[in-house]
Amino acid sequence: MSLLQSRGRAWLNRLLLPSAPSPASGERNFHPNYRPDIDGLRALAILPVVGFHAFPDWFPGGFIGVDVFFVISGFLISTIIFKSLDRRNFSFVEFYARRIRRIFPALLVVLAACFVLGRHVLLGSELEMLGRHIAAGAGFVQNFVLWNEAGYFDVASELKPMLHLWSLAVEEQFYLAFPLMMWATWRLRINLLIPVIVIFLASFAANLYGIGHDPVATFFAPQTRFWELMAGAMLAWFARGDTAAGDVRRRAGYPSAAANSIVSLVGLSLVLLAIFGLDRSMPYPGVWALLPVLGTVLLILSGPAALANRFMLSNRIAVSVGRLSYPLYLWHWPLLSFQTIINGGSPDGDQRFLAVLLSFILAWLTFRVIERPVRESNRGRKLVTGNLVLGIGAMAVLGLNVGYFARIYDEPIRKIVAVWEFSNYPGPPGGHSDARYNLLTYGNNDKEKILIIGESHALQYINTIATALHKRAAKNEAGAPEVMFSIELVYPPSISDQVLDDASIKTVVFSYFWALQYRSEKVNQPIRCCGSGLMGVQGMRAPPFTVERMNELDAGLESAVRALRKAGKRVYFILDNPFGEELAPRSLVKRGFFHGIEVVTNPPPLSRREAIERDEPTRSRILKIAKETGADVIDPVAWLCGETCPALSADGLPNYKDYDHLSFDALIHRVHYLDALVMPRGMDDAVRR
Repeated sequence: MSLLQSRGRAWLNRLLLPSAPSPASGERNFHPNYRPDIDGLRALAILPVVGFHAFPDWFPGGFIGVDVFFVISGFLISTIIFKSLDRRNFSFVEFYARRIRRIFPALLVVLAACFVLGRHVLLGSELEMLGRHIAAGAGFVQNFVLWNEAGYFDVASELKPMLHLWSLAVEEQFYLAFPLMMWATWRLRINLLIPVIVIFLASFAANLYGIGHDPVATFFAPQTRFWELMAGAMLAWFARGDTAAGDVRRRAGYPSAAANSIVSLVGLSLVLLAIFGLDRSMPYPGVWALLPVLGTVLLILSGPAALANRFMLSNRIAVSVGRLSYPLYLWHWPLLSFQTIINGGSPDGDQRFLAVLLSFILAWLTFRVIERPVRESNRGRKLVTGNLVLGIGAMAVLGLNVGYFARIYDEPIRKIVAVWEFSNYPGPPGGHSDARYNLLTYGNNDKEKILIIGESHALQYINTIATALHKRAAKNEAGAPEVMFSIELVYPPSISDQVLDDASIKTVVFSYFWALQYRSEKVNQPIRCCGSGLMGVQGMRAPPFTVERMNELDAGLESAVRALRKAGKRVYFILDNPFGEELAPRSLVKRGFFHGIEVVTNPPPLSRREAIERDEPTRSRILKIAKETGADVIDPVAWLCGETCPALSADGLPNYKDYDHLSFDALIHRVHYLDALVMPRGMDDAVRR
C-alpha cells in the first residue's frame, strides 16, 4: 500500500509542482514560422463554404471547408503547445490572451452589427431567437444550442444569422480543453502523442456511431469533431522538430521534392473531390469527412515547397483571401441569412452575388481596421485583452435580454405580428373527454351528438363551435348537441362499427384541407404552415398524386359516407376555406435594410373566382361525392368572400394565421357557417348559403 501511495504522490507532484527553470524560461510561447501556403489553405477552406451557402448547386460539398479549418487549427495550436512544452516555457495566460486578441475583435463587430440589423428587421420571436444565438455565439456554445434546435441543413437554418458560429464554438472548446490536457500529460511525463491518438480514435468512433443514430448531434457535438483537430495535432507532434515540416517528411520517408509534390497533389485532389463530390444528402461527417481531413493533412505534410502548395496555395490571391478567411466567414452567412429573411424567401442569384461581394468588402475592412491593429499592437495589450473579454460578456448579456431593446411598432404592424406569432389555437373552456370514444368534446347530450372528423382544418373550428355553444347556453336554450372532434391524420378516414351503431351520433361532419389531402399541385406546399422551415412553414414538397390514386381516395371517402348514410346519419362536407400566399400575415408586411418593417399598402387581392379555381380539381371531386351520396356541403368561400377574399378584416386584423388556416379572431368573430350546427333550426341556412 505504501508503494502505491508513494507512486501516487510522485505523480501528483509532477502534475502540480513547477518544473525546473530552463534557459528559455523568460521567453514567450513558441510560435511557428509563417507558411504562406497555410493561408492559401485557409482560402481553399473558406471559398467553398461561402460558395455552398450562396450557390449550393455550384459547390454541393462546400460545407467541408469547416473540416479543413479544423485540421489547420489542430496543427497550428498543437505546434505552439508542443514546442512550448518542449522548451518548458508554456504560458496559459499568453496562450489565451493571444486567442482572445485573435478571435474576439472581429466577432464583437459582427455580433453587434447583427444585433442592430436584427432589431431593425426582425419581429417578436425572431428577435428573441437572434438574441439567444448572439448570447450562444458570444459564449461559444452555439453548437449546443443548434444541436437542440435543428439540423445544419434544415430549411429553418436559413433564418439563423448566427448559425455558422457553431464551428467557432467547437474550436474554442478545443482551445479550452486541449492545452490543459497536454500540460497535465507533460507534467506527468507521459508521451503527448498517447492522449492525442486516444482522443482521435474515440472521437472518430463516436462520429461513425453517431452518424447512424443521431446525425444532428454528430454534426454539432465537439466529441464527434475533435478527431479532425486531433489529425492536425498528430501532424504537429511529428513535425515539432522542424516548423517547416521538413523533418516530418524525412521521418515519413519521402526522399525527394518530387514525392512531396505528389503528396500535395493527392491532398489537393481529395479536398476538391470532397467539395464537388459530396452533397448535403450524404450522412456527414461520418466516414465521408475523411476526404477533406486526409487531404488537408497531406497538403500541410508536403510542405510549402511542394508543387500544389507553392504554385496554388502560396500565390498572392490565395494568400490574400486566406488572411481574410476569418472575418469573411463571420460576415458572409449573416448577410445571406438576413437577405433571406427580408425577401421572405431565398434571394435570387444577383442578390446572393451582392451579399458575397459585400462580405468580402466588410471582411477586408474588418481585417485592416480592427483585426490586424488589435493583433499586432504591442501597446496596452492587457487593457485591450480585458476590454475584449468585457465586450464579449456584454454581448452575451445583451443577447439574453434582447427583448428590452425591441422596436415598438405602430398599431397596424402590431396587429399583424400578433397573428403571425400565433401558433396553436387555445383550447376554449368547457372541453372534456368523451367517456365512450375518449375524444375532445364540448357540450353534454347523450341523445344528440355531432362527430367532426378531420385534421387541422377540423381542429381550427373548435373555438367556433365552443363559441356557438356558449351563445346558446347564454340564451338558456335547452337541447344543444354534444360535439366531438376526431382528429384523423390518415386519409381517407375509416368509420368504426361503434360509430355506425351509435344512435346518439346524429350528424358526422368531415373537414379536411382537401386540396392538400389530394396533393393538388396548386397548393404551395413548401411555404405552408406548421413546420420548421422558412418563416415557420413546412419547407418541403410531396409529389402530386396520380389520377388513379385520387380515384382511390374518392372511393374510400365515398364508402365511408355511404356507410354513415345507411346508418341513418346526416353527413356534411366543409369545403376548403380560401388559401394562398396572399392571405398569410407574413405577406402583409414588407422588410428592408433601409426602411425596416412596414405594412404592405396594397397587397395583391385573391378574387373569389381565383380562390375557387385554386381549389380545383379537388373541390369538384368532393362536390361530386356529396351529390352521389346525399351528403350536404358547407362552402366557406360563400361566407368569407365577396368579389375578393380579404386578408384583413375591417378593423385591420388578419383573417388567416398562415397560408391556409383561419386566424383565431376570425374563427371567433367572423366564421358563422357552423353556428347552425348547434342551433335548433339545423344547418339548412348554412347549406343554402
